[in-house]
Amino acid sequence: MQNKKILIVDDDAINRKLLSVTLKKTGYEVIEAENGVDALSKLSPDISLILLDLKMPVMDGIEFMNQLREKRQEFLNIPILVLTTDDSQKEQAKLAGAREVIIKPISPIELPDKISSYL
Repeated sequence: MQNKKILIVDDDAINRKLLSVTLKKTGYEVIEAENGVDALSKLSPDISLILLDLKMPVMDGIEFMNQLREKRQEFLNIPILVLTTDDSQKEQAKLAGAREVIIKPISPIELPDKISSYL
């Protein structure tokens, strides 16, 4: 788990903080972004996993994944776990590149296990 960096992309500051605190307690390094545009600017080769919300202003999660596929292919190998309250976009998120779609709220006990299964 050491040196694993996770990018949290969510427009809700409280959600980002809760995820960040949970992951830091588990030993992960965390980078936060408030939308897809912000996330694209913070991408780096040392990011191990992306936790992505779907509904965000400026650039939503689906568009972020489309941008990765079209313009930032060097980052396509990073697993993306979508965290959403909208079950209806599950299939669209998978088609856009999400490895898994997790319906919020997710237990802080379950989240580290989910993440570690992709690392």
